[in-house]
Amino acid sequence: MAVTWSDPDIEHGARHREEHPARRAGRRPSVARRRSHGPQRARALPAQLRVTAVLAVAAVAGMLLAGCGSSDEAEPPAAPSSSTSAGPSAGPSAGPSEAAPVLPVTVSSAGSGDVTVTDVSRIIPLNGEIAEIVFALGLGDQVVATDVSATYPPEAAAKPKIGYQRSLAAEGILALRPTVLVGTPEAGPPPVIEQLRSAGVPTVIVERGAESLDGVDAKIRAVGAALGVPGRGAALAATTQTELDEVLERAAGATDSPKVAFLYVRGQQNVAMIGGEGSGADLLIEAAHGVDAGSAAGLGEFTPLTAEALVAADPDHLLLLSDGLESVGGIDGLLRLPGVAQTTAGENRAVIDLDDLELLGLGPRTPAALDELVDALHPGLR
Repeated sequence: MAVTWSDPDIEHGARHREEHPARRAGRRPSVARRRSHGPQRARALPAQLRVTAVLAVAAVAGMLLAGCGSSDEAEPPAAPSSSTSAGPSAGPSAGPSEAAPVLPVTVSSAGSGDVTVTDVSRIIPLNGEIAEIVFALGLGDQVVATDVSATYPPEAAAKPKIGYQRSLAAEGILALRPTVLVGTPEAGPPPVIEQLRSAGVPTVIVERGAESLDGVDAKIRAVGAALGVPGRGAALAATTQTELDEVLERAAGATDSPKVAFLYVRGQQNVAMIGGEGSGADLLIEAAHGVDAGSAAGLGEFTPLTAEALVAADPDHLLLLSDGLESVGGIDGLLRLPGVAQTTAGENRAVIDLDDLELLGLGPRTPAALDELVDALHPGLR
């Protein structure tokens, strides 16, 4: 009988989010002065839960079709090799979700031309954001390793590690006998990616789409196409986009635009930087009807934080990654960093923290991250 898709990882995530649909990372923003205790807004069913329901129907259909065959070991539906771009400008149109990956498939890999994938039994996502999408597509059981940035879902974090996405080593990856590698251009260094390709491992690089929130849809579709499940990719992308559109519409009702500074801090490494244009957080801040303080000051992706610059920017809110905030000792520790306590945000302890991948991953949980940010910046819209 053909292997059908039933992913407990998604079901677990859906149950977790039913407590509060926006809380997809398991944490709420640490907004000390603004917390709603009133009635909760009615929200749409989370994307992954809706996709699970759709694909459960496809899985049952696959089992019924397999049972009608002449063999106990029915093969997946045969299909010719298709050619689909894995870049941000293309993706398969929405169609029936696959009960099992349909292979072979040929896709365009960023910077290297066409790549043909014939086997997805041993997948290695090279970045945490790609790992999250692969699990959301129901292919978590085929993942044999992830990089250290893969912190969600917990099953991805528990996989053997290949190092950090920007400093990979070919030998360790090849030792795991992957049948396909999928990553973004951040995976590297480039000589290692070329070494993996030269070793004969199909390596698909998809664009992050970090220039616009439109890139979320394209990236999800591209990963689905590369792994032989374009229908699943289209379904997940469509529901994610619907959720994103709903939050954007809500944010459009804001009557003010508070200034938000995204701080990247790592206490153990004594790192403190302020994000600007291209940080990734700037997209969500602006989409939440806020003003990114770094971008407004003309700063690039990340700039070392100085007390003078932060006080001059005087943000109304500070936005941090949850792990980073924890690494400096929470809000109390953050206020001890130079200049923080002297800002409006510091005086009011207006600190928002979000899960690392939820905020910067640009994937299925992006609508949830934006939803939480809108709640924190515009409590009147709750």
